[in-house]
Amino acid sequence: MHVPVPVLQCATSSHVSEGDAGVQSQYARAPLKACVMAICNSSPELLQDSSRDFSLYVLDPLEAQPAPHASTTGPSARGVAVALGLMTWALESDESASVYVTGTILPSSAALEVVFALREVRSKIQWTIVKDVQMID
Repeated sequence: MHVPVPVLQCATSSHVSEGDAGVQSQYARAPLKACVMAICNSSPELLQDSSRDFSLYVLDPLEAQPAPHASTTGPSARGVAVALGLMTWALESDESASVYVTGTILPSSAALEVVFALREVRSKIQWTIVKDVQMID
């Protein structure tokens, strides 16, 4: 399912990899909250069980841009995983609308590919952490 999400173009890079004469990649940013809402609209089962939550990670392609003349083979060529907190926090927080994630603009379409990883956690953990953080303030 494709859901429109507002994007901001942020970078362009050129690199040479094995078998390619040269590839120019374009990157853009999209609001975290809009992306998480699109994920939940496509997979509503993620929200059906209130006893679980998910840690969110996004693969940031700009964090792994190779230095000139560096090899781009291997798993790090696609980016670095950046932790974004819990999915419920991203959905409930007004601040998550001002947090942006970076993805790659797919060359043959007008689509932005943002790669997320979700790790299931028990939701009780989130309330313990919130209470601890509130006590620090």
